[in-house]
Amino acid sequence: MSKFKPIQDSQLYLLPPSVEDFIPESHLARVVSEVVEAMDVSTVESKYSEMGQKSYHPRILLKLLFYGYCIGVRSGRKIASACESDTAFMFLASMYRPDFRTLNDFRKDNISFVEKAFVQVIQMCRALGMGQAGTLIIDGTKLRANANANNNKSKADYEQWLAKTEAEIHHILQQAAQTDDDEDAIYGEQRGDELPEELRSKEKLRKKIHETLERMREDEKVNSTDVDAKYIRSDGKINLNYNCQTAITEDGLITGAYTSNNASDRPQTIPLIEQAERNTNQSFDNILADSGYASYDNYEALEKLNKTIYIPDQEKENDSRKATNPYHRSHFTYEEKQNRYLCPEGKPLAFSSRTVNIRSKQKSNVYIGTQCVPCPVKSQCTKGNIRHLHIEFREPLRQKIRERLNSEDGKRIYRKRWRIESIFGNIKHNLNFTKLLLRGIEKTTAEWQLICLAHNIKKMYQIKAT
Repeated sequence: MSKFKPIQDSQLYLLPPSVEDFIPESHLARVVSEVVEAMDVSTVESKYSEMGQKSYHPRILLKLLFYGYCIGVRSGRKIASACESDTAFMFLASMYRPDFRTLNDFRKDNISFVEKAFVQVIQMCRALGMGQAGTLIIDGTKLRANANANNNKSKADYEQWLAKTEAEIHHILQQAAQTDDDEDAIYGEQRGDELPEELRSKEKLRKKIHETLERMREDEKVNSTDVDAKYIRSDGKINLNYNCQTAITEDGLITGAYTSNNASDRPQTIPLIEQAERNTNQSFDNILADSGYASYDNYEALEKLNKTIYIPDQEKENDSRKATNPYHRSHFTYEEKQNRYLCPEGKPLAFSSRTVNIRSKQKSNVYIGTQCVPCPVKSQCTKGNIRHLHIEFREPLRQKIRERLNSEDGKRIYRKRWRIESIFGNIKHNLNFTKLLLRGIEKTTAEWQLICLAHNIKKMYQIKAT
C-alpha cells in the first residue's frame, strides 16, 4: 500500500468545478467583487458601442484593477498573467483572459471615473458605520514621478529643441515632395494628402513643445516626460516627486486624496478638508495635522469655519535662548481686553499701529513701551529708547492653539495624528507603492485615488471578517 496520495494530473471530471470553489468565502476577492457589483458604472458603460466585437464588461476590468491595487499589483502585464494562473484573479475575471493592453487602456481612458468610484467606496464604508464625523487627520506623502531628471530642460533648451524639430519637419517635407515627384513620373498623380508616420510624430512633438513653452516661466526648468512633475524633497533627497495629499478619519478611512506638485502642504489645507467633507457629506470638528500645514492664514480660515485646530506651528522657541535672555519676546504677556502686552517687569506696551510686510504680505500689530525710559533694565531689553514688539495680528490665535496642544487633552488627541503615518507606511513599504506610473496632475491624482480606494476596500474587508 502506498503511503502517498496518488498524483492525478490527467484526471477527467464529468462536470468541471466552478471557479468559486477555489475561493474561500472570506477571501478579499469576494469583497472586491461585491463592491464593484454595487457600484454605478453607467458612465463607463455608455462609452461602449453596440457595434463591432463584444467588449469585456467594465465591472470585470474594475474588479481586476481594484484587487490588483489591494495586493500591490498595478502592472497590466502582471494582472493579465495572473488571470491565467491566480484563482482569485480568475474568479474576478469570470475566467476571461483580458490582454494587458486592454487593462492599461481601460485605466487610461477612465481617469475621470476613478474619483466617482473613490467617493462611492467611501459612501459604502460610511454605510457600514465607518468614517464617523469628529476628527479629521490630514497629511501628505511624496511619491516619485514617472519621469527622468535628465529630461529637465530650461526655456532655452526647449526653444533649441523646437528649432531642431522644425528643421527635421522641413527636411521630411522636402524628402516627401521629392518622393512624390519621382513617383508621379513613374506612376502618375497620387492623392497627395497622406502624411508620413515620421512627420505625424514630429508634428505631435512640435505641438507638445509649443504647449510647454507657453506655460513656462523664463527661469523655470520643466521635465519633457512629465511637465507637471517638480523637484520636491523627500527622505532627505530631492527628486521629481508628487505630493500626495491625504485625509483620514479616526478609524483610518481615507476620505480625501489628490496629488499636488507644490512642495508645501500649506496651500492644500483648506481644499483637502473641503474634499473630505464633500466626499463624506459631513463636517469634521477637530483638524489634526503636522506643522507643514501651519500658517496664520490657515489658522484664521479654520477658526472662521468653527474648527478646533490641532496644528503645531513651525517656530519652535529655543529654550536656551529663553533662559539666557529674560526679555525675549516670548516672555511678554498679552492682555486681550486692553489689547496690550506686559513686559517681564510688568510695564505695558500699548498698541500703536498695524504694518504690512511688502515681501511676505504679513500684517503685524506694533506695540510700543510706555514706561521704557525710566526703566533700570532698559539696556537689557532694547538697544533703542523704547521697546517695540511687532506681533502678527493673529498671534493670539496661534498662542491659543499652542496652549490647546500643550494641555493633557490636546496631547492625547494629537497622538491620533500618527495613525496616518501607519497608512503611508503600509502603502509605500508593504505594497511597494513608492513611484507613480501615470503622468500629469490629473492622471496621478486618479492613480493615488486608486491606491486609497484599495485601502478603503481592505478596511471594509476587515470589518466583514470580524
